[in-house]
Amino acid sequence: MLHSRFSELLATLALCLSVSITRAAEVTFEDDRGVIFKRDNAKKAKICVRAGVGGLSLAQLGMKSEQLVCYWGLWGIRGSDFDPENPAGGSIYPEADPTIEEAALFEGAINFSPSCWKNPRGCFRWDEENTTDIINLVESGEVDFILTIDNGNDSQMKALEADTGIRTIFVDTFYEKSQECRALNHTLLDESKCYGRSMIDIAQRIEELAIFLSVDVDVPAIEKDKQDACDAAAAFSATMEEAHARNMRIKVSILGTAEYPEGSGINVPYARDFDPITLWVPRTIEELGAPLLHGGVYNKTAGENRDIVVDKFFVDCDDGLVNATCRDNTYHPVDFWLIDSRSYLLLEDWLNFDLFPDPAIMAGQFSYYPRNDGALSYRMIANLLNMYNEQISSAEKVSESDPGTCKAVDPKSSEIISKNGGLGLNDFICYNKALIQEEYLKCPPPPKTQPVDTPPADPLDNTATPPESESVMISETESGGVKYAFAFSSLSSAISVAVTFLL
Repeated sequence: MLHSRFSELLATLALCLSVSITRAAEVTFEDDRGVIFKRDNAKKAKICVRAGVGGLSLAQLGMKSEQLVCYWGLWGIRGSDFDPENPAGGSIYPEADPTIEEAALFEGAINFSPSCWKNPRGCFRWDEENTTDIINLVESGEVDFILTIDNGNDSQMKALEADTGIRTIFVDTFYEKSQECRALNHTLLDESKCYGRSMIDIAQRIEELAIFLSVDVDVPAIEKDKQDACDAAAAFSATMEEAHARNMRIKVSILGTAEYPEGSGINVPYARDFDPITLWVPRTIEELGAPLLHGGVYNKTAGENRDIVVDKFFVDCDDGLVNATCRDNTYHPVDFWLIDSRSYLLLEDWLNFDLFPDPAIMAGQFSYYPRNDGALSYRMIANLLNMYNEQISSAEKVSESDPGTCKAVDPKSSEIISKNGGLGLNDFICYNKALIQEEYLKCPPPPKTQPVDTPPADPLDNTATPPESESVMISETESGGVKYAFAFSSLSSAISVAVTFLL
């Protein structure tokens, strides 16, 4: 009888071990087009990825240089003076550019965009002559995956997939995953079904991707980053409630110069008007209650332009005659500007030469934002929100234009976040604490401590908490969450389960 029971025990143990090994051997990840990728979990995946938005994001989750074979693009963000050959020199955008430690990730990897990797105007592609080298790395097994953590507009990636059949893992930095929004070749199918993502949405997807790639996620560091992001979001949201009470308005824009009047040969400043729908920084701060001014509807076929030149921005001024007597009435009632990092540096000249005498600009009430650049991580969320919180909380109400009336809508609703959605010119969303994006406010639980005098768990007690797993299979549920299938972390735990089954 005893021999029979022991034989049953061994058979059950063998089955448990077999199941655990089978489950742990293969891991899967479904990207934002619905393509499912599989890999052997026995080794770390080797990748090639755009440096800043991909490599830096993964570095802040714990990825080491051993997994990064090659990269393309800028390490820092556009407009920055960050020098990848001298990371210790810092940059004018320290909140967004790599630290010395983070920059070390790229030093041993192959740079496939040497023609532009230091160009502050931007670098989003590898050099065409390196395409064959990238294909060879994939076909030889030296690179397991090419990652496309981007907005899906890269013709180079589309061509690579169409010409070679190599599928890149796509994490969408613009829109929520939806087969009604994007086709397998990244193109948009129905823009009304494309819903903008904010930073927390993308950071969570990249964290799932890191687990799939077998990145040694630094759990304590990530938990701290999440706590910092949560604290920053709570503080920023409280400041935004105060900003609404003070009738403050924030405008996200891009600056530049354009010929006006057309054919005159004279270049004048402009501020571009667009909705805070798809770009991840505006989406983030609007979900936390920021009074962001939305854009108007422009008819391109009728010659209407979103670039509002200085003569049109100051409504009551005659062309070429912007002065103190007419400049109080502005096209946008702005109290604080957020300017993309590439054109942000224009403000120095505009201020020095009084080229665009908007009240908020003249008062120095402006900051930068990374536009399709930089890490998408909990650390970046904390960095940016802390910076904006400090700057906006100390800003004053300066615009004398009609501040408009808020719209009582949910900033996360399809009415707002679809590509063809948004509000009318200079509309903004009312502050509603109940509608703040709760994902930003979900702080990690405090670490649990085990009392010193707690006796060890009974190995035959099936109510005892199982040990942490060494292996994990990750896949997406229908709701977008993550499910895990754990392997046994030791032989003793497998024996414990087998005995429990028998008893």
